[in-house]
Amino acid sequence: MPNTSLADQAANKIRILIKENKLRPGAHINIDSLAKEFGISQTPIREALKKLIAEGMAVYKPKAGYSVRNLSLHEYLQVFEILQVMETYLVKELAKIPFIVDLVSLREINEELRQSISQGNRDLIGRINDKFHKKLYENYHNKLMVDRLYSLWNEMCSGRNLMYDNKIFTNRMAAEHEAIISAIENGDPKAAEEAISAHYLSGRESAIIYFPVEA
Repeated sequence: MPNTSLADQAANKIRILIKENKLRPGAHINIDSLAKEFGISQTPIREALKKLIAEGMAVYKPKAGYSVRNLSLHEYLQVFEILQVMETYLVKELAKIPFIVDLVSLREINEELRQSISQGNRDLIGRINDKFHKKLYENYHNKLMVDRLYSLWNEMCSGRNLMYDNKIFTNRMAAEHEAIISAIENGDPKAAEEAISAHYLSGRESAIIYFPVEA
């Protein structure tokens, strides 16, 4: 395994803090505090934050410093639409070549999700949902497209966490994921498109209900 730079390690840790809502949308990111918490100098923290800015997860304003990006509902839905278009294309293509898809791992992750939903742990639901979608992306051969999907997915993470407060949405996530898996397994691109479209419709409805209109 290649060595990971201190900046990459710090970026991963900050991503986790954002995904777990320990750094909430709009929250100030204190470089000195993070440097002490991670046991490193401020330089790799600054490099890490540059990476997160490029990914759309953080922003920098002169005099105000760094903060977690705080998407408005309008901005969130714009990114959401792009992600939906790309992920719909991906699952349709995977349905044409189901023999390359790690269906076993997808179902194992989905079972983890089902259990986390029964526990009502929002942070755990979010982490496992991330894991499911990223595992789905890993099966596709176009790595440039996969990188773009990862970037879009991460860009939305702090806002997406709000959707997990909607029990109507979370209670049907695992069933919607299974519909996607089954369509791919059956080699049915049309059913895959319908399944992912239904999943995104649920997410969009939940975002509109639970997302603060003003960022």
